[in-house]
Amino acid sequence: MPDSVLSAPSQDGPTQGEHRHVFALRWADMDMLQHVNNTVYFRAIEEARMQIFGPLRPLFAPGTGVVLARAECDFLKPMSWPGNIEIVHRLVRIGRSSLDCNIHICKQGDSDTLYARSRAVVVLSDLASGKSSPWPAALLEQLQKQFASATSQASV
Repeated sequence: MPDSVLSAPSQDGPTQGEHRHVFALRWADMDMLQHVNNTVYFRAIEEARMQIFGPLRPLFAPGTGVVLARAECDFLKPMSWPGNIEIVHRLVRIGRSSLDCNIHICKQGDSDTLYARSRAVVVLSDLASGKSSPWPAALLEQLQKQFASATSQASV
């Protein structure tokens, strides 16, 4: 099943869009209450984020990388196995060196039910100094394209 990036109604400008990723859920991902463990949501979000940034890695300047600056999650409804998690990154804003996304977590095939809502901010950083770095023009252009119209492959 491919990830897809779809245009979304924009209130924040032309760079707004979505990136979808399907995360394979395992029986062992549940806790003792038979609910998907909270840490699995963060792993699924991380994997989806790497689907966004992995293909762009050659555009990073040497010695720079994306660092997670903020991660939060509201767990709205317990999810259980079997099934797969669908992660939808919705671009809120691309700043000088940051990218801010709202993230919706659903079960694949049931996109009407929101199981969790998350927010993440990543920052392009000089890894040696730990200071933020501005997005290079080519990387910024590809990020905007990826959230507007690109397609990537899922790892399910």
